[in-house]
Amino acid sequence: MMTATLLLALVVVPAAQDDKAAEEALDAFKTAYKSTSEADRVAAVNDLAKVHHAKILTRLAALLSADGPSVRLAAAKGLSGFTESKKPAAAALAGGIAANAKDPTVHAGLYDALGKLEEPASLPTIHRGFDEKETSVAKAAILAAGQVGSASSIDPLIALLGKLEKVQKAGGGGVDFTTPGTGTGGQNFTVRSDDSPAKRAQELIPAINKALNEITHESNGSSETWGAWWAKNKATFKPFK
Repeated sequence: MMTATLLLALVVVPAAQDDKAAEEALDAFKTAYKSTSEADRVAAVNDLAKVHHAKILTRLAALLSADGPSVRLAAAKGLSGFTESKKPAAAALAGGIAANAKDPTVHAGLYDALGKLEEPASLPTIHRGFDEKETSVAKAAILAAGQVGSASSIDPLIALLGKLEKVQKAGGGGVDFTTPGTGTGGQNFTVRSDDSPAKRAQELIPAINKALNEITHESNGSSETWGAWWAKNKATFKPFK
């Protein structure tokens, strides 16, 4: 029979080894991160993220609002690998969203990382992302919902699909809007924008269907058919993740 002392040793020794590995990784990172090359600093972040420890998670979280875009993306990607610490990693990623709202690439990368974690607690943040102004960011949030695979995402995804289908049916290669007092003689006139809701719908509708398929393992296509399927199966549906 294993003694209590031996049991304690088995618990304490790995913890001490983990702490030592984390300190060594942080020391190596401090040196490598001094480089003036952003590519070198990205490599330093990638190496740091290989060691999973609370102290390293905290350091990666801090990098989400520091340095250049590629460093921030590397930190987000690193955090997405902390699958044994999903909740704090997801909280760190969600906390970096506001700081990167003006950088669509990093902004989308944060949602992508949240999806890879598959942490249900991140879903309120992910669902808010469906309304992000930048289409690429909204798409990343939609696909993240599919990766998490929760039934709680089905209703908001179907609702968004319905809204976008209406936009798509309205059609047009651009969106009309009126500019006051800038026409000849100061009259209002209508101009057309290439950054149209129709283009956004065209980009997001396939992403929504992909997310719904990933969650449900079903293939429908329209908000009407998805809605009918969900009404029939909602009470008995069991998530696959």
